[in-house]
Amino acid sequence: LLVSLLHLARSIISCMSSTLASVMTIRRSAGSMGSSPLFIRCARGAIHHIATSPVPSTSLAVRSPSLLAKAISMRAMSSLVLRSDEKSTGITTLTLNNPMKYNVLSWEMLDTLQNQLDEIATDSTIRVLVVGANGKAFSSGHDLKEIQSHQNIEDTTDLFKKCSKFMISINKLPQPVIAKVQGVATAAGCQLVASCDLAIGSSAARFGVSGINLGLFCSTPAVALSRTVQRKQAMHMLLTGDLISAEEALAYGLLNTVVSPDILESETTKLAEKIASKSSFGVQLGKKMFYDQLKYDNLEDAYNFATERIGCNMQHTDAREG
Repeated sequence: LLVSLLHLARSIISCMSSTLASVMTIRRSAGSMGSSPLFIRCARGAIHHIATSPVPSTSLAVRSPSLLAKAISMRAMSSLVLRSDEKSTGITTLTLNNPMKYNVLSWEMLDTLQNQLDEIATDSTIRVLVVGANGKAFSSGHDLKEIQSHQNIEDTTDLFKKCSKFMISINKLPQPVIAKVQGVATAAGCQLVASCDLAIGSSAARFGVSGINLGLFCSTPAVALSRTVQRKQAMHMLLTGDLISAEEALAYGLLNTVVSPDILESETTKLAEKIASKSSFGVQLGKKMFYDQLKYDNLEDAYNFATERIGCNMQHTDAREG
């Protein structure tokens, strides 16, 4: 055991030395290239490639302690989001897992979530997606320290574009998405709840778009919020930065149901299983139809579109068999 610990210590020192050398190289390159968006994207791409490379086997890690250290680092990054698949019911759960930082929607967190959504979208065995979180907070939104570290406006807009893409992907995902909210959801965390198709909240949950308290109006969260709750309630939340209770969120339309913390898990599972038991074709066609018909300003156009969709639905085996 002592020998193994010595090997691990050496590997960590070696890994730190390599990391320092890489940082110095990047800094030298940055000096010649500046902080251009191209250089930043290339650096991020290289980091992403390293982080998503396959974890070496146990035997290989034992033979090469430095690989073990890298494997630990990669697993730490991937553990930002935990995934569980219940094959018997077709329910997949993604759990935000950075409780020490209140599950902030950092660049890495958004990358991981987006990759998961892209994979889930093409998996016909998954019928319902549940999004939950570990810790006291569901999500506190963006990492302000990360945003403040940006050197130019391009870095900041790139982050918000990435977040917006993720929120839009929830809307476009074929499967219904249920938010399981156990704690505080603020700013982009509240935006995430509003972006999900359904939401169940613990009575201990709180919601807010509190950027205005720091001089930053929550412009991107306002897009999802204003499409979920009534305008005056949305503006009140956005202009005051006040937190609202789970009961208020239910009254506003941000939540479907409020339950006691001890039954949040079981009630969410019950809802997910009920939806998963329905025709997958009908549910997925219905989700898309619901959001698409909202785009029509003219009531007659909306009905014409819905009529075409229900006609298509009726031709499917599930509807014919009843």
